Amino acid sequence: MLELKNVSKAYGDNTVLNNVSLNLPDGQTTVILGPSGSGKSTLLRFMNLLEVPETGALTVNGDSVTFGQRLTDAQIRSVRQHSAMVFQGYNLFPNQTVLGNVSLPPVLNGKISKDEARTRAQSYLDRVGMGDRLEEYPDNLSGGQQQRVAIARALAVEPDFLLFDEPTSALDPELAAEVTRVMVDLAQEGRSLVVVTHNIEFARTVAQRVIFLADGGIGFDGAPEDFFASDSERIQRYLSTYGG
Repeated sequence: MLELKNVSKAYGDNTVLNNVSLNLPDGQTTVILGPSGSGKSTLLRFMNLLEVPETGALTVNGDSVTFGQRLTDAQIRSVRQHSAMVFQGYNLFPNQTVLGNVSLPPVLNGKISKDEARTRAQSYLDRVGMGDRLEEYPDNLSGGQQQRVAIARALAVEPDFLLFDEPTSALDPELAAEVTRVMVDLAQEGRSLVVVTHNIEFARTVAQRVIFLADGGIGFDGAPEDFFASDSERIQRYLSTYGG
């Protein structure tokens, strides 16, 4: 389980998230929706300590930190071992091959040997349809291919939670569909996914839970069918803007 309790974040005079609490069980696909500036990516980055709230606490499968005080490197490592992030911008190492990009993180984390990491990397690259491009460099790949490599890299550290920050927003529709198919397969396997997206159709058809952020807090938390049937003016305005 991943639990955020009473977290808040402000940038200057702008309070983005105010006293937000959230429990995410293992094995669930959760989609976080909301208008631009509502704190979706900020909330996601709290889960991996890429951003730190001013107040509150985070617990991920038994490892806990309390905010409002300096976190030690050991605390950060203990939390980050439970999750892996897939970013909008791929963030692949340009000087590493596809195989190197996926096999390097688990070695750097001290989890497995180089040989084990290469075997594992090839398995996950096969899983996302990139097993035939092992010796290519990122610059030779399309955006969709790079994002599939990034997903394989996240899988290679075998995290408890996979965190996706608008993974298809930089892609044209055809390439976005390639990445979405991989994510759908992962969801159907029962993996723990947390996805920030404006892809309404993905939320409608894949999510087991929808969280809607607006006005500094959680405006909805529940089943997708209830979200899309909501008569809330704020939700309906969002859906009309983003194609729901």
